[in-house]
Amino acid sequence: MQLYIDISEFLKSRALTGIQRVQKEYIQKAILNKDSLKILHFNPDINSFELIPNDEVLNFFADVKNYRLKHYEPLDIFLQQHKEKIFFDIDSVWNATPKRRELYARLKENDFKIFNFIYDLIPFLFPAYSHARSARNFPSFLSAVYEYSDFIFFDSNSAKEDFFKLKRDLNIQKDYRCKVIPLGSDFTKSSSPKPQEFQELLNSKYILFVGTLEPRKNQQKVLEAFELLIEKYRDLNLVFIGKQGWKVDALAQTLNTHPLKNKKLFWLQTIDDNALNHFYQNAFIVTYLSQYEGYGLPIAESLNFSNITIASKNSSMYEVGQDYADYILHNGVDEIVDIISLYYENPELYDKKKEYIKKEYKPIGWNDMYNALKSAFDD
Repeated sequence: MQLYIDISEFLKSRALTGIQRVQKEYIQKAILNKDSLKILHFNPDINSFELIPNDEVLNFFADVKNYRLKHYEPLDIFLQQHKEKIFFDIDSVWNATPKRRELYARLKENDFKIFNFIYDLIPFLFPAYSHARSARNFPSFLSAVYEYSDFIFFDSNSAKEDFFKLKRDLNIQKDYRCKVIPLGSDFTKSSSPKPQEFQELLNSKYILFVGTLEPRKNQQKVLEAFELLIEKYRDLNLVFIGKQGWKVDALAQTLNTHPLKNKKLFWLQTIDDNALNHFYQNAFIVTYLSQYEGYGLPIAESLNFSNITIASKNSSMYEVGQDYADYILHNGVDEIVDIISLYYENPELYDKKKEYIKKEYKPIGWNDMYNALKSAFDD
């Protein structure tokens, strides 16, 4: 069995969270385990995929932000002669070239099986929360998945239920092989020194929010809550980690011009895994108040560090956080203020909850995710 994976969108975005982290963790492990896979990117100048050597891929993963590919060669994917060929889309490919409807049709004509990893249906179900380009292109991508996919992975039962509910609504009769594979969250706690540039902040008491700045993630509400909390608790800081997304120009402007910027309020758009590790490791409280998720990876990552984690109770987030996270029901500012105040003013309760998470929470490892995917491919 020969596996083909297109990382073109990853090479464009060079992001380190969410879907990109999933790709990095899976592909890296597959290469190191010498699985039979070919990593591709699409070159529009020659209208063809190009094959990236595996050692080049590992070099890219070692320095996602800066590494530039040095070695690659054209590959006509439609002329591949392996007996069993799987094209596995694990990236956010709805905006990718070539369009998946045309690509999947040609691949099927050339005896490929199509495997997809579906993280959520948010651009279809909630287009107002999505980038305009994603909202425009996702329905066509999803239609191609319904028509051509041979096997579909989901990161949560919530995402799976959304997919099959829409299938019923669209009266699609095709049956699908599928499997729910939760995402890994096992950062190894860093033994390296705290990054010098963040040392003072990492030694402070801060609320942490990890995720792309976008309307669905509700960072605005957390900021409003913090502005109330700071009046009572002068030693608190707020740290947002994540690149600027879409439809948040006003919030970005607020963060960049806020009187507390780089004093009590921090927005870090480009940090490496080691720094992110330290921010999780030293957080006072972690918040993740999304309006809707396919999974909610920062919840799992936070709990892996035994952090008190405040999340919204909708879609997949309780599935991920279970009874270890704290939940708010309405994403209201008063709810956020109340629950953070409760833990701030009750150190014994705070310590007891952290100890409970540390003792009872069992994180899912990236090796678990890799092994589950490999098992499905081997079947």
